[in-house]
Amino acid sequence: MDALPAGFEFRDYLDGPGLYLGSELLANACPANSDPGAPWRLCISPRRPPRYEFLADEAACRRYMARWACLWEAEIRERIGQSRPPFVNPVSGTGPETRHPRPRSRRHVRIE
Repeated sequence: MDALPAGFEFRDYLDGPGLYLGSELLANACPANSDPGAPWRLCISPRRPPRYEFLADEAACRRYMARWACLWEAEIRERIGQSRPPFVNPVSGTGPETRHPRPRSRRHVRIE
């Protein structure tokens, strides 16, 4: 099996392995469905919208995650080291609990 960079480790996550850097989940894999011999779905998401790959089995997913971590180690560490919490829009700085103003009704607007 491919070696992981320092600080990265595999731990169990739901139905398959998860790749962690400290306490941050970077990627995880699980069977795509419950059929026997189903492909595995790999989800990579270091503070971005997730990206999915479909591979033959768990071992292939682990190899992919290890190679990915080695290749992108510096960028991953930079992204994870950012202080903003996940699920915050970097442009507006708002999170999912933000309330948006309701548009006013135009039903009673007089046009003269």
